[in-house]
Amino acid sequence: FAGKLRPYQERGLAWLAFLSSVGLGACLADDMGLGKTIQLLALLLAERERPPAPGRCRKLGPTLLICPMSVAGNWEREAERFAADLRVYVHHGPERLRGPAFARAARATDLVVTTYALALRDRDALAKVTWERVVLDEAQNIKSIEAKQTRAIRTLKARHRVALTGTPVENRLSELHSIMDFLNPG
Repeated sequence: FAGKLRPYQERGLAWLAFLSSVGLGACLADDMGLGKTIQLLALLLAERERPPAPGRCRKLGPTLLICPMSVAGNWEREAERFAADLRVYVHHGPERLRGPAFARAARATDLVVTTYALALRDRDALAKVTWERVVLDEAQNIKSIEAKQTRAIRTLKARHRVALTGTPVENRLSELHSIMDFLNPG
């Protein structure tokens, strides 16, 4: 990790790692500007640097990050700046990979960045990859539990799920329920 985490970010990183280790989804709801992005990047790096348990092979699958288009480029820049060792693939635009080519590219990376709109449009391709983790940035985008976009995202299989949002509740408590049900289904 190229940088220094602040004490509250170190606690956030430890909390994310703990919840991942016990199989629980996490909602990191720090205010805007407090470094949710770098906490997640630090988590990905820490997991890849940790040696496997004795006698076990540990190949981590890729992480899928779903975010608004307005911040997709920021994720790519922040990964390059703070976690240059992570292999990042941005799945967006008319030239994006499809079918088996997408699946191969995803498996060859550590972090796949895509948008909420493409999570719905490309849900079949995304569902064919075994994700280590699915992360939602600006997770309030799934505040409506019945929306097509929310339902498509909820079908994605992953060992761990994370929601990043500065506003887990905008108008109604049911918005938080939608996020929590994504994180820990049932």
